[in-house]
Amino acid sequence: MRVSFEWLSRLIDLDISVKELADKMTMSGIAVEEIEDQAAKYEGIVTAKVLSLDKHQQADNLLIVKADAGLWGVKQIITAAKNLAIGNLVPLALSGAILPDGKKIDEVNFKGVLSQGMFCSGAELGLEKESTGIWIFTDHSIKLGISVAEALGETDQVLVLELTANRPDCLGMIGVAREVAAILDKKFMEKPITLKEEGHSVEQQAKVEIVDVDLCPRYAARVVNGVKIGPSPRWIQQRLKAAGVRPINNIVDITNYVMLEYNQPLHAFDLDHIAEHHIKVRRAAAAEKLVTLDDIERELTPENLLIADPQNGLCVAGVMGGCTSEITDQTQNMLLEAAYFSPSSIRRTAKQLAMKTEAAIRFERGIDPNGVLKALNRAAQLVEELGAGKVAKGYLDQYPKVISPVTIHTSASRINEWLGTNIPGAKIKDYLERVTFEVKVEAHDNIEVTIPTYRQDVTYMADLAEEVARLYGYNNITATIPESTMIGSLTSFQKMQQNCRKLLQGIGVSEVMTYSLYAATAAERLGIASLDSLANTIHLMVPLNEEQAVMRTNLVHHLLEVLAFNTRRRQSDISVYEIARVYWPKSGETLPEEPLHLGIALMGRKREIGWNQSREEVDFFDAKGIVELIFERLRLPEIILKPSTQPFFHPGQSADIYLNRKMVGFFGQIHPNIGTRYELNKRAFFIELDLSSLDERRMTDIIRFEPLPKFPAVQRDLALVVSTEITAQAIIAKIQEIIGDLVEKVDLFDVYQGEQVEKGRRSLAFSITYRSKERTLNDNEVNELQQKLLANLHQEYGALVRG
Repeated sequence: MRVSFEWLSRLIDLDISVKELADKMTMSGIAVEEIEDQAAKYEGIVTAKVLSLDKHQQADNLLIVKADAGLWGVKQIITAAKNLAIGNLVPLALSGAILPDGKKIDEVNFKGVLSQGMFCSGAELGLEKESTGIWIFTDHSIKLGISVAEALGETDQVLVLELTANRPDCLGMIGVAREVAAILDKKFMEKPITLKEEGHSVEQQAKVEIVDVDLCPRYAARVVNGVKIGPSPRWIQQRLKAAGVRPINNIVDITNYVMLEYNQPLHAFDLDHIAEHHIKVRRAAAAEKLVTLDDIERELTPENLLIADPQNGLCVAGVMGGCTSEITDQTQNMLLEAAYFSPSSIRRTAKQLAMKTEAAIRFERGIDPNGVLKALNRAAQLVEELGAGKVAKGYLDQYPKVISPVTIHTSASRINEWLGTNIPGAKIKDYLERVTFEVKVEAHDNIEVTIPTYRQDVTYMADLAEEVARLYGYNNITATIPESTMIGSLTSFQKMQQNCRKLLQGIGVSEVMTYSLYAATAAERLGIASLDSLANTIHLMVPLNEEQAVMRTNLVHHLLEVLAFNTRRRQSDISVYEIARVYWPKSGETLPEEPLHLGIALMGRKREIGWNQSREEVDFFDAKGIVELIFERLRLPEIILKPSTQPFFHPGQSADIYLNRKMVGFFGQIHPNIGTRYELNKRAFFIELDLSSLDERRMTDIIRFEPLPKFPAVQRDLALVVSTEITAQAIIAKIQEIIGDLVEKVDLFDVYQGEQVEKGRRSLAFSITYRSKERTLNDNEVNELQQKLLANLHQEYGALVRG
């Protein structure tokens, strides 16, 4: 927002410099990014009076002009201008001056005659779009040799505000004036708006109908007859330019001026080009087209709000008008619109159509729904004052769902508690009233605060505390260290995450962070069926884009995207992990479950390329090894692995992880078809663990000392022939169940499947370590245990000892 200091001074009595004001505004939370001196662009350009005009002897089209520049002396200027006469008062750019368009002026020799500067046209000064000659001042009281900025009245200074999204009220001069009045503790009173209405009533000339009240809660209009198009007065043009808006004509300038003044965008329609003089505020039809004022045909959707008549669309509501009803030099009757549109609707439309207009910016941030009529009347007042037309009697105002001010109940002591201050209740009331809040004092220092609708950022007690702090002065609040009776330390869950990070970083896996949202098509891309729980996603009501439409239920998609991103950049040897939340809908509840998951993606070589390093690539057993390392580091009980049915895994190279009969994760090779969909050029492996479930089942962090065994161990090898459907882990679990505490360790050391074993079966060789904590085991006892083991395994799995 660009704030004219001159304009602001007309709204409120300012007795401080622009620099002091900028400092005070910044300290109160309205940051002033810079101060622009409007006169700076005219530096080195002064007023001068033409003394003589002589033809150049060597060039028929040039004149040698002597001009009196006051304190700067008499200057000789060579010019080709045809509109000069002796006595004219003109702008003279002295040698060294830089024009507003960036052109530097130097002394130049024109065919033997020195030119000591240059006369300026209106276009060169930025006063008009095109010029046919030198700009000539008509006010003969202007002194010679003064700055052109002073002569033009362009001495304003502009404060460039860096507004945050929560303060749209300061996008208008009235809002800024309210804020400055509060900061400086001055009274600000808006001037009353008076109108001299005449002619037929507006009801006889126009009709307004709101079809979609949700997208347009309020729509007001006035009619102006006998419209006269012409230039705006200089003071309006100067204020518009200071705000960065180009003057066009009186009607357009009035709508822009009121937008800048009241933060209320307006639009002017040619009433005679509105069918039946009937305005309808409705949604656009599917594929409905409208040519906007920038001469581009736009295709609209039912998501877009349209200002229309009974036959055609007239304007993309809150964004840009259409060509069919625009104001032209032939306009006789005009309908002025002021409305309040749904901010989210305007935001979607502006984004969809890629139209970031000043009006759209204001509507999408939120304007004052109860300031609509005031801005409309102000525009009508300016139309009258500038002689741009006659304002018809009355106005149309459709406001079916009135938006009421917010009321907040709190107390002075509660505000002081939040701020850590001891501000008297009367002073707190004063601060809140200075920002135009209505304060009603109740018993026991309680207060009821009514917030005007132009301050939509204030909705909670904490917002009131912020307003008090801004005016009290942040620098007046004593810095204190928050008190706490709790000793700070990491929770066991946080320690578990920390352990996982240290372990993975130690083995060369890099951490990444991805978005918690992905496309609705992500599940389909991973091959997940629509009825699968992983496909049951939470959809956003208003997504930013299609790629961020649903909340993720797993980490697979984004981590495969990370692999794909690196593959496209010729980096296909990569290991990454992420610890992040996933989101699962809970039936009958508003909020989802948000378990914390660990995802790991592996692809390519195990090690960096080197003359002494192998070129082996990661495989299933590397992924399995990482899983075992994690469970060992977290001191979790023994896990059970079962063949996985996840659709994105290779069916023979994947497993689901069970802990105490609950599935807590899965890992495996990404199915080649899925890898192709993500454009991966190597085999990829993925691990996902539910850390929230692991935290519930993990053992204490206390590591207990166990003495070295007193008695020797006995080791036996056992080669069993079993069906290929029986896993080694199932047999190990059965061995431990049968033998009990006497089994210290069971290791699988060989797997054979070939000619010496019948089809559909394989040989699994185990090394079993027996040990008793109470005595030495003898061979007979161990042999008996082996026989018992064989009998049970044969009965359970049909296992035979390999001969």
